Amino acid sequence: MTLPLVVITGLSGAGRTTALKALEDQGYQAIDNLPLLMMPALVENIINNSTSNALVVVGLRSIDFTAPQVEALIKDLRANLAIELRIIYLECSEEQIQQRYNESRRPHPVEALHLQEAIALEKAQLAPLQKIAEMQLNTTDLTVRHLRKILQHYFSETQEQELKIQLLSFSYKKGTPQIADLVIDVRFLSNPFYDTQLRPLCGKDKKVQDYIKQDSRWMIVEHHLKEFLMGAIHGYKEQGRFYLTIAFGCTGGQHRSVFITEFFNNILKKLHYDCIVEHRDLRTDNL
Repeated sequence: MTLPLVVITGLSGAGRTTALKALEDQGYQAIDNLPLLMMPALVENIINNSTSNALVVVGLRSIDFTAPQVEALIKDLRANLAIELRIIYLECSEEQIQQRYNESRRPHPVEALHLQEAIALEKAQLAPLQKIAEMQLNTTDLTVRHLRKILQHYFSETQEQELKIQLLSFSYKKGTPQIADLVIDVRFLSNPFYDTQLRPLCGKDKKVQDYIKQDSRWMIVEHHLKEFLMGAIHGYKEQGRFYLTIAFGCTGGQHRSVFITEFFNNILKKLHYDCIVEHRDLRTDNL
């Protein structure tokens, strides 16, 4: 029996505590900032007691933490056939981390002349761990709810070894989502916004969907985009990826991007892919 062990690491302020709580709600036994010297004892306990769903958060606040030491430890863990190791690395933009620290008024774990320097030093120290992580998650433009949703989807019990896909709609006015692996711009399609009857609706409404499908380019786009996405998904699976985020963007994030996100979600569901949908910028009255 192979027992799962999840290691969450990454930049301070990028959401490690939120990640820990999200997976605790999934039934993981979580330990925050475990001293590295205690890791072998923890692994032995997991094996001897058949402990399932163990989670460890490590970072610069962990006692005796150094990136090379963690690298060596992870190498030993991956050589242990009784353990299935998953490493999640959380990152975030420097501006967002500064904002979060200014709001929380907590000190950064790296001693430096100023916060900007501390963030840069931590990035450099954690770079080796970022390279070996199975999943790198940029939390810059994620809400707490969205981050929890992604992690709970990624670690759901069903089809654990299969590629999990998040389909995301967004508005270009509010910026391209940094979390996305693939970004598809659908602003070339006819915009329902300019129809006063359709403007209050969203891409989930049949009237909006029918309007977009009447665009002479839609049938060609549907065919070629489906071929491209299926080829890309197959390629990511062959590369051993566990999680993939595909984002569709339009001007306002209400009509075209929402429609095409829902459209491809239905296609992938019929092909038995494990998908979730997030409409980042959809107005709450349209949910």
